[in-house]
Amino acid sequence: MIRLGVILLVLVLAMPAAAQQTASRSTFARLMDVQELWEEDRYPEAIDKLEALAAATRDKPYDFAVTNQYLAHTAVMMGEHERARPALEAALATPGLPDTLVGELKMFYAQIVIGDEEYELAKRMFDDWLAITETEPSPAQLFSIAYANFMAEYLDESRDYAERAIAGSSTVPDSWLRLYYQILFDSRAFDDARRVALDLLDRDPANEQYWRLLASHHLRLEDYQSAVSAVEVAMHTGALQTESDLRRVVSMYSQLLVPEKAARRLAAWMEEGRLEKDAKTWRQLGDMWLMARERDNAKSALWNSVSMEGDAGTLEFLASIHFEDGEWQQSYEAFERALRLTGPGDKDLHRLEMLTGLTAMRAGHRTEAREFLMLAQEDQKLRGQVRSILRELERP
Repeated sequence: MIRLGVILLVLVLAMPAAAQQTASRSTFARLMDVQELWEEDRYPEAIDKLEALAAATRDKPYDFAVTNQYLAHTAVMMGEHERARPALEAALATPGLPDTLVGELKMFYAQIVIGDEEYELAKRMFDDWLAITETEPSPAQLFSIAYANFMAEYLDESRDYAERAIAGSSTVPDSWLRLYYQILFDSRAFDDARRVALDLLDRDPANEQYWRLLASHHLRLEDYQSAVSAVEVAMHTGALQTESDLRRVVSMYSQLLVPEKAARRLAAWMEEGRLEKDAKTWRQLGDMWLMARERDNAKSALWNSVSMEGDAGTLEFLASIHFEDGEWQQSYEAFERALRLTGPGDKDLHRLEMLTGLTAMRAGHRTEAREFLMLAQEDQKLRGQVRSILRELERP
């Protein structure tokens, strides 16, 4: 099997008919010995025999090329694809070979270089093979060609070959349809792509991957309502139950500008134990509640977040909410904690000192307010504001 990410290409190497007609008797006999070693899984011995045969047939072009073809095939069966490529390159560099053999070598070589992610080269090899071969390409071969063209960004050609592969196959693998979907989407044939996504779901309605594909399809088109609908149906079928899936649902509701529903879903899933009650999730819930204009719920969630993990940004955000609501004690406490988490060289240090001093003053902590404000006025840009607050502080 050649490494192709999620795409699986099946490599089938048929013994060339010309080998029996053109190769010398001695070469043919030794190749038959190699086939016996294959049947017994004795691949290292087969490699040794083929390397010796290649060295002995350098003056016989056809024998040399076929020997290297066998050598490459043996390397593939051993799972050592990197050893197949030099053998095929040596065979292709041999002059005077018949078109049939050259075509087979180029098809084989194209399959190898796809595994090395050299898609332009693979496309050229496939094109050369198509120009030479007299046989109708199999669906598997057409799919390989479609994949190479897609990865080399020849969308029109990749679509044509994919459609021919699918039309000619009695059993179309899901991997083919997944590639076809991507070809269609990248070609901006969005309706056709959606139909392929639905075809995949018809095959396996419980497959979470296909529900994600359909939801992603609508998200990429910024059709959030359809994306949410797909996810809701998936959840009712028992699919999409992972933590990342649940968070995605919340995010989509937020994008649909229904933050209250997003917040209630998130809170319920936390309570049910389906989402971990960690600082990150509490912060997300606080953001959702604030977007839903439920400020008390937002503040409660944010305090839960900072109680689990002190974060200066979250604390300052929480302090600003209390500040807007005139809740000076809570605002002071949050600013003071944020300040403690801010390093001496931080660009926001003096700004936070000023805000902490201001809220301390308004919360009735005059001594603490003066200490923070005296530190804050070291910043020349803030000095005017700080002195104005200090004058307010000194009033009887």
